[in-house]
This record gives sequence, C-alpha cells and structure tokens, in this order.
Amino acid sequence: MSLRLSIYSYNYAPEPTGIPFYNTGMATWLHRHRGWRVTMHTGLPHYPWWRVPDDYRDRDYRGGRGDEVIDGVVVERVRHFVPTAPVGGRARMRLDASWLFATARRSLGARRRPHALVVVAPPFLGGLLGWLLALRFRVPVVYHVQDLQVDAALELKMIPQRLGGLLLGIERFILERMDLVTTVSRAMRARLQAKAVTRRPVALFPNWADTAAIAPWAGPNPYRREWGVRDDEVVVMYSGNLGKKQGVELLLEAVTRMRVPVRLVVAGEGVERAELAAKAQALGLTTLLFLPLAPAARLAEFLSAADLHCIPQRRAAAGLVMPSKLLNIMAVARPVVVTADPGTDLAAEVERSGCGVVAPPEDAGALAGALDGVAGDRVSWAVRGAAGRRYVQSNLGIDAVVGRFAAGIMTLVNRRRRP
Repeated sequence: MSLRLSIYSYNYAPEPTGIPFYNTGMATWLHRHRGWRVTMHTGLPHYPWWRVPDDYRDRDYRGGRGDEVIDGVVVERVRHFVPTAPVGGRARMRLDASWLFATARRSLGARRRPHALVVVAPPFLGGLLGWLLALRFRVPVVYHVQDLQVDAALELKMIPQRLGGLLLGIERFILERMDLVTTVSRAMRARLQAKAVTRRPVALFPNWADTAAIAPWAGPNPYRREWGVRDDEVVVMYSGNLGKKQGVELLLEAVTRMRVPVRLVVAGEGVERAELAAKAQALGLTTLLFLPLAPAARLAEFLSAADLHCIPQRRAAAGLVMPSKLLNIMAVARPVVVTADPGTDLAAEVERSGCGVVAPPEDAGALAGALDGVAGDRVSWAVRGAAGRRYVQSNLGIDAVVGRFAAGIMTLVNRRRRP
C-alpha cells in the first residue's frame, strides 16, 4: 500500500540545520525507501537566519501557488509572521500562532484524507492542530517532540511563570490525546512521561546520521585552504544555531584561556550572533573566524575541516534538548568536547561512544582544560573519531532509525483499520 502521510512543522528544506534537517531527511527517506506519498505542511524558510530568503519572500502563497516538490515530497507552504533577531518569547509565540492559524485554515478544509499524521514540536501547539485533524479525518496522529519548548522557555526565563503554567496545562492536554508520542532522548522521554498519562508509552525516535552521505573527507581539505589554515594548525569548530541555549560565549572565553594555540571557527546564524561578535572583539580573539553554515552538499567536507569540535550548552538546557550536531560530527570521525552534567543524554552519548570528552557546563576554565587535553593529544584524534563513527554506524544510522519509526506508523494505521 502507498500510504499517504502528512507531516506538520514550520521547519523544512532549504533550511539547513537542526530540526529542518531531520524533517527533510525523514520525509525524503519515507518517500524513497517506503514509496509513501508524503506531504510536508510547512511555512516560509527562516531558520536559523530569522529572515526569509529572497527567492521565497516574494512568492504568492495563496491557494497553493507557493507549493513545490522537493525530492519527491510535496511541500505545501503558507505565509506567516517571521520575527527578526533577537527573538524573544512573545515574538516566538506570534510566529507559532500565525503559522498554526494559516496551516489550520488550509488543512482542515482539505478534501484528500491522509492515512496518518505526524506533528513535529516545536511548535508544541502544533499538537492541537494534529488533534483537530485526527478528529476531522479519523486517522492516527504521532506527536514527535524535538525540544521541550515550554520547559526551555521557563528555565531560560524567556516567559513569565504564570504564562508558563498555562502553556504546561495545554501541553498536558495535547499529550493525553495523541495516538503516539515520540522524542529524541531518554531524558526528554522521562520528562514527557512525568507530564501526562499518554495513550501509549512515550517512544524513542532519536536523531540519526546518514553515514553514507556524511563521511570523513579524504585528502587536502578545500575549506582549510580557503581559510588560510596551515596543516599543522589546530582548528576548533562550533557549527550550529547561535542562540540562548547554546552558550557559545563560554567557548570564546575558554579559547582565550587555552595553552594550545588554536584557530576557532564559529559557523552559524542566530539571535546571539551580534553579541558573540562583540564579545570576541572585546576578548581580542584575533584567530576567530565567523562563517555561515555550510551548504548541505558540502557538510561532510566542512565538518572535516576541523580537527576538534566543541558543543557548549547552558546547564538549564542540557536535559531539554539533544544537540543533533553531535551525530554528524561523529559521522565525519572528528573528536568532540561537550559541556554537560553527568547523567544527561549528551554526556552519556559521548562517554558511551568514546568520541570525546565531557566538561562541566558554564565553567570556562574547565572547558579550556578539556579542549587543551584533546587539542594537545593528536594521537587521540583518530582514535576518538573512529570510535564515534563506528558508534553512529552501528546504532544511529538513518535506515535503522527511520525504518523503526515507519514501522510504528504502520502499526497505528493497521490498528485503526481493524473493525
């Protein structure tokens, strides 16, 4: 059977990183490898730039005129509000509400019935739309949680406590009405299970790496030549969103304390970029390169240009998100230093795989020491890198992870069909 699957999220290609990357990979894989007719219900590309690219900004989206097909996936887009950086809690809520309203108007009036729905959170309120659509079409809905949006907003003090309490109540309402709730890490699964009594146990649907497409770069690296980096120089890289959860300013400070001389590359966009540039100037970081994210076709080449990667995270966010960038770093066989408390999923994944070193969060001195330890031990680079790639290939390859998710969807569809 060629199953018709509708996926809902305001993040999709051509957005290059984080949740959009995994939404795109999931939809494309399900179409290519299962032959499903996948429709992605999304919005205007905007992340992580917080602006709409020129070739999408001026399109006419009325009546489906802005829809397209990307790698066999039908992409339905609606126009919605996109805030400019820096993005606060109110602006984020306006973004969520405007996309949900526009998408609901279009989807609730659709005539063609899907066989199943997948709603990706954030925005967590997408679960309300999924619930309404499930009632409208009498089909199962899967609610996939990539970030605990309300918890993170409260712990990072982005919204007031009273509003947070209201949103947590809405979140509980959503969780209790989904046919299946999935999430990307064990810590997030435990939090979700504590929030509500779900219809089925919360299932793990971790992020993955496509190790066939993302592999170590062989030979001289063009990016290093482009940056003017000598072969004997050590390059430390952070690549990803530059937001409040990441704590990249700690990495800047740590590099100034290192004994081993390094070239630091910070690649990404986000609400904190201007502040980070000002901090780097104040710290006198003359060896720092600020760069845009690499295009998807050159991601492996770009990540391979670094000798060592760093993933800093604020303590408040460590148990709420699982940095997806870790898996691609492991796939290109590069060692990594992360900041995380013991017992968090990030710390456990690094220790279990043997791909790197864990330092305590929000401690620039400890991070500097961890970076020095790895940067100064070139023999360990290949050992840690190879261990990380082996771990991803064995446990977190796209075929195994998305294949299990597809099987779960089919189980729900078949149960719904039984008399």
